[in-house]
Amino acid sequence: MSPLPFLILLLISLPFRVISQNHPTANERTVLLKLKQQLGNPPSLQSWNSTSSPCNWPEIFCTGNSVTVIFQRNKTITQKIPATICDLKNLTKLNLAYYFIPGEFERVLYNCTKLQVLYLSLNYFVGSILDDIDRISGLQYIDLRSNKFSGDIPPAIGRLSGLQELYLFLNEFNGTFPGSKFKLSNQNFIKLRVFGSGLSKNNTFEAVTRSKPLNRANENWVVID
Repeated sequence: MSPLPFLILLLISLPFRVISQNHPTANERTVLLKLKQQLGNPPSLQSWNSTSSPCNWPEIFCTGNSVTVIFQRNKTITQKIPATICDLKNLTKLNLAYYFIPGEFERVLYNCTKLQVLYLSLNYFVGSILDDIDRISGLQYIDLRSNKFSGDIPPAIGRLSGLQELYLFLNEFNGTFPGSKFKLSNQNFIKLRVFGSGLSKNNTFEAVTRSKPLNRANENWVVID
């Protein structure tokens, strides 16, 4: 092919490449607008519109032109988490703290396959933490403090191989900490806080990569009060 026809072909195809690169955000905008509708079109999300990029919305953060973080802390929305949220296939961080969400832990989050960070503190969640929560296998940080969770802490949390921080305090747990059944293989596990949770004290928590229980004598610690 001579240089001139090749150049013409390149110029013709360029707009299609630009459209293709922007396409993921356009799809995600549709998802987010549907999510907004399912949440009752709250005034706090008025910046979510059909004309601007989600990456420019204050509650949304993007990586590589794709939505990876939703940070909607203290938005006073009382609906349950819609399943639509996991149509954001690259979502890695979800912060719905101070949201007043009612009901039990949302199984819909199992479909957020890339989720690593989950803030659900200061809501109205009730019931037990699901015994198969490890289906959200990539979780590294879980904050469920200040809810009304009850029952036991499921050993499934210990099967989250990448877990680094876990906050469960100020709930209404009425069981015991799973102790030796709760083992974390992640060498980077740092913090577990469950004080004021109603759990019975149990100091047998351990990480399988360590020879002694975690405590505040080093950078890794557990607090059960």
